Amino acid sequence: MAILCRDLRLLFVQAPRTACTAIEILLVQRFGGESLPPENILDRDGFIRVQSKHCTIPQLRAEGLLPADYASRYTTLTTVRNPFDSLVSLYVKKRDKYEKDVADPTSWVHSVRGYVEDIEFCRTHTFSEWAMKRYAVGRLDRLLGKGRRSLYGRYTAGVETVMRFERLQQDFEAVMRRLGIEDGVTIPAVNRTAQRSSRYQEYYTPETRKLVEYVFRDELTRYGYSFDGFNEGVAVSGALVADGSAR
Repeated sequence: MAILCRDLRLLFVQAPRTACTAIEILLVQRFGGESLPPENILDRDGFIRVQSKHCTIPQLRAEGLLPADYASRYTTLTTVRNPFDSLVSLYVKKRDKYEKDVADPTSWVHSVRGYVEDIEFCRTHTFSEWAMKRYAVGRLDRLLGKGRRSLYGRYTAGVETVMRFERLQQDFEAVMRRLGIEDGVTIPAVNRTAQRSSRYQEYYTPETRKLVEYVFRDELTRYGYSFDGFNEGVAVSGALVADGSAR
């Protein structure tokens, strides 16, 4: 979903695994934020077409949930995270978090094509095995420059201000000051992936590192990320809509 704060003139797009739930709670409880869309929008087969948790500005516009002049009326905001780190969190969440959801036929996991199957795979395979299964690129595709993806391109599309997960509190405070909020706006600590190691590098083999460096090369370059961290000198800005992975 996105969070619209009319009084602040702020539209926050919630990108996966970027502490967006914590910011959502803050914006809703303190600044009267409202959810767009308020619930999942399903297709005719009952699968999620537009997620209530993670959607994009192009999707909101296509559904008629944003005015045509939204860009001039609201500060638009989202967050990106190092793909190397984000993929580890995605794997660990699927491996450890969704057991009750899989057992519940009414859970959202059954409304996303292939999601339950991927959860089951994560439970019985290593991170490297999962990454190779999900993102492996054939030799010919590599030679042709194909098979590249983006985790966050779709969420930064149409967004003017992009924060980094790695310095989220600092970046969020800077945005709030621009909006005239000078007093403390501490992001609460919620929904953390406690089961994983704090060092994402420990999950990688040389092969999976090379794979992610190829598949997400454009995104790593755009946002200044690498296997070792990020480049402070790279300015983060909105991107074009790109192929990517949800949740």
